[in-house]
Order: sequence, then structure tokens, then C-alpha cells
Amino acid sequence: MVEYDVFISFGIAVFAILIFVFCIARLFGRKPQYAVLDGSNVMHWVGDEARLDTLRTVIAQLEEVGLLSVIWFDANVGYKLGDRYVGPEALANALKLPHSQVHVAPKGTPADPLLLATARKLRAPIVSNDRFRDWQEEFPELRDAAYMIRGRIQGDLISLDVREGLTAR
Repeated sequence: MVEYDVFISFGIAVFAILIFVFCIARLFGRKPQYAVLDGSNVMHWVGDEARLDTLRTVIAQLEEVGLLSVIWFDANVGYKLGDRYVGPEALANALKLPHSQVHVAPKGTPADPLLLATARKLRAPIVSNDRFRDWQEEFPELRDAAYMIRGRIQGDLISLDVREGLTAR
């Protein structure tokens, strides 16, 4: 009987230590780092038509350097990809991303200030070839070239200008 009580006490102590270690790890764990993608810009990087495959490639490349993607699209994204409105849930499913990471600007609202505000809030770089000149007064951080991740086509490959330390904002 005594051995049984010792065994139970030992088990409870081990369980308590594991919970303590788990809580400390969560408390001091590394926060996810993000990149905010201008989906309406990036999907046009390859060829003349909008392609989700281009976005999938960029998302994969960002994941390789430890960045999670948050994507903003203009309201007309569905008409660029097809012949009807497409909402964020359908786009998230098509891109195999959580719905919380994919956004479509409301009709009549440009996506630019929404994605810029998201990047500011997350302290994240922006992936786009857009210069956002109309928004530089409201978002002066755009004047810092290190804030942007630009992309280019090299043959059949997409090359991203991801700078060392870019995510430490």
C-alpha cells in the first residue's frame, strides 16, 4: 500500500514538473514571425495573368526562411482569377492556409492601407513589387528599403530579396 502511495505521489510530482516546463516554454517561446503579402501584386509576377501558383511558390519560399504569410487581396481578386467574387475562405482553402491569414479588402476599399496597417501591427516585412508611393506619408516606414521584400523572375524561378535580419523589427 505504501509503495502505491509513493508511486502516485511520484507521478503527480512528475506531472506537475512537466506542466511547469510546458508553461515556461510557452511563456518564453519564440513568437511566430510574419511577412505580409500583397496578393494582388504577387499573383501577377509570372506571366500576364493572375496565378495562385505564383503565390504558393512565394509562400513556400517564405516558410523556408521561417516567415508565415498573411495575405491581402483587392476585392476584385475573383474576377482576376475567374469570373466571380471569391472570398477569403475560398482563397485560404486554395492556398492551404488558415483562414485567419488570408484577407480580401471590402468592395470599394483599396487593400493597400489594410495590408500596410497589418504589416505595421505585426512588425512584418511586406512582399510586393508595389512602391506604395500614395501611402508613404501615412506609412513612413515604406521609405526604408529593408522593410520590403521584392521579387523577380529568373527563368522559371521566383527570387525573393530576403535580407538577413529583416524579420527583427
